[in-house]
Amino acid sequence: MRVASFSRFIPASLVLMWLTLAAGLAQAADTNQQPLSPDDQTFLAHAMSDNANQIAMAKMALAKSTNPHVIELANTIIQERTALDTQLAQLTTDKHLGAQQATTSITLYHMQALNGDAFDRTFASSAVRSHCRMISAYEAAKAASANSALKDLAHQTIPALRNNLTVAMALLRSSGPTAHPQETMASVDTRGSKALVFWEPISLVAAPW
Repeated sequence: MRVASFSRFIPASLVLMWLTLAAGLAQAADTNQQPLSPDDQTFLAHAMSDNANQIAMAKMALAKSTNPHVIELANTIIQERTALDTQLAQLTTDKHLGAQQATTSITLYHMQALNGDAFDRTFASSAVRSHCRMISAYEAAKAASANSALKDLAHQTIPALRNNLTVAMALLRSSGPTAHPQETMASVDTRGSKALVFWEPISLVAAPW
């Protein structure tokens, strides 16, 4: 009763001022949100295509691998990339991007014929390559985009990608030495990535980015 009685004494001009201020803040927020640039749209298409490919490879890993660590990484990739796809789709004005399909990459094609340790090594090295490239791509989007929502999403996504990269590298290291160190170097080549990956006699090391 006291609250109801007190509300009668609030001046109508004060209520109007609050409403005007709220509308002004909302308008300012809309003004400050820069539209996506062509580079932003290209990044979104690339990111969603990579999500589709990684999900396809992870689903194949669940069907073919018996390694519990590979299975755990595959489940993590499926969960995180599916959720990330939803967030990316909310940013773009091109609704066709929400229906990205995995391209039949050479790696995905060859993985179909592999089993056992050979499959696990190929899955791990593919995950290393993809995560190195995408960490670079998200870092670039975070630095260059004027769209605050995209910058925030990139900022939130990079740590998860780095975590998965660490797991994939550990899997690759634990899968045993290859016949030649050069083959391992080639299998984790990170073309265009700031995250250089190189072979050492004891371990596979990722340079800081």
